[in-house]
Amino acid sequence: MKKTIVGFTTVLGLGLASTAHAQSSVTLYGIIDDGLTYASNVGGHSQYALASGISQGSRWGMQGTEDLGNGMSAIFRLENGFNNNTGTFSQGGREFGRAAFVGLSSKQFGTVKLGRQNEMMGDYVGLYTANGNWGILNMHPGDLDNSGIDFRISNALRYDSPTIYGVKGSALYSFGGVAGDFNRDTVKSFGLNYTIGALGVSGAYTEIDRPAEATSEGVWTAANVIDGNYGIAASKYQTFGFSSQYTLGKMKFAVDWTNTKFLGLNPLLGAKIGGHVTFNIYEAIASYMISPALQVGADYNYTDGSVSFGNQSPRYHTGGVIIDYFLSKRTDIYAQASYMRAVGDAKQAGLLPTVAASSGLSQLALRVGMRVKF
Repeated sequence: MKKTIVGFTTVLGLGLASTAHAQSSVTLYGIIDDGLTYASNVGGHSQYALASGISQGSRWGMQGTEDLGNGMSAIFRLENGFNNNTGTFSQGGREFGRAAFVGLSSKQFGTVKLGRQNEMMGDYVGLYTANGNWGILNMHPGDLDNSGIDFRISNALRYDSPTIYGVKGSALYSFGGVAGDFNRDTVKSFGLNYTIGALGVSGAYTEIDRPAEATSEGVWTAANVIDGNYGIAASKYQTFGFSSQYTLGKMKFAVDWTNTKFLGLNPLLGAKIGGHVTFNIYEAIASYMISPALQVGADYNYTDGSVSFGNQSPRYHTGGVIIDYFLSKRTDIYAQASYMRAVGDAKQAGLLPTVAASSGLSQLALRVGMRVKF
């Protein structure tokens, strides 16, 4: 539930005030998610921990709109991610790491936004994935394709079209901001969605120059055993994919496929300059509303990797289940389980970023959690 304050007023004691306007509003909103998580095979032992932001990232934010007349509005959003167990910021310690943008919106022409915001793999392809439906424990391995929105894009210009005959599209460009090198750290992203009745189809493409620099949130680190070192070593990151969902009464069925490439690897990994790594992910999910208050779901994805140097083929099988009970429109409790098995040339399983990587080829994670929205 969101609390809307008509007119501009003081928000959470921050002293943000302005002259009231009859057609303006500021909305305060948020999510707090916490629970107990178990992970197997961490350094040869089991691990238990309270973990924040698993089903959805814990956050608070405020968004505003001002009616400018003739169907045009000025908009803004500031959104902070946090760990409610430690009280610290998420997204690399940024105060508003989840979103910080301002823009103009028109019912007829669409919306233009300036600032820190999402690229399209998460907003479009991720919409119909297990992670988009349920949470991080059910994400693609290592969030290779960013369908789970592990990173956002700074210094970005984004356009979202209006929905016309069920079709909506978006495009984003991020200015790298490096003096003397216009293309360094730039980001390009495009997305398209078509909805007709019970069927939804989405596609997206994202390209990032020097991903470890352009998205410096600690996503690609050595602790990420799936693709961390590839992200550090890559001069270019490319990912694209498609997802689709069909609703049949109380049932939902969805499938998705993504292709992710780390290009121009430097010798950090022992690769020849220009080496590359490719991952294809195939996923199927299903969910059923047993009652208006009780939902169950299951997912399976297969990840097929190809490393140009050493003729290596890391592969992963990942599956998960969830049961979610809604105590109210704002509050739910849930139980999740996720299992990963590394095969081929993969050396470790890693249900990142929720738990520490496995010390072997398999890993099981279990979670019981609670989520409150406001």
